[in-house]
Amino acid sequence: MCALLRMGDGSFMFAKVAVGAFAAYTLYRCSHLALARHGMKFVLTIYGLLMLVHVATGMSAIGWSTPLAVVSYVSNVPYALMTLFS
Repeated sequence: MCALLRMGDGSFMFAKVAVGAFAAYTLYRCSHLALARHGMKFVLTIYGLLMLVHVATGMSAIGWSTPLAVVSYVSNVPYALMTLFS
């Protein structure tokens, strides 16, 4: 992906969309299989979380620091829980 990014934004975006479209098409064509249905749920969950990270990063890029504080807080929750049990 680094090489595509060096070539330009258009080729990078096209490759990202093509990979996602191919994965979605493959999972759709195999939707009669339980594994594909579970895979689609997993992929959509990961994609949704990634979109939240993109939104937080974008807001941080325009100068709003609140999303970064929320992401930092949420990412430290597992460590805080581990200190309760140790």
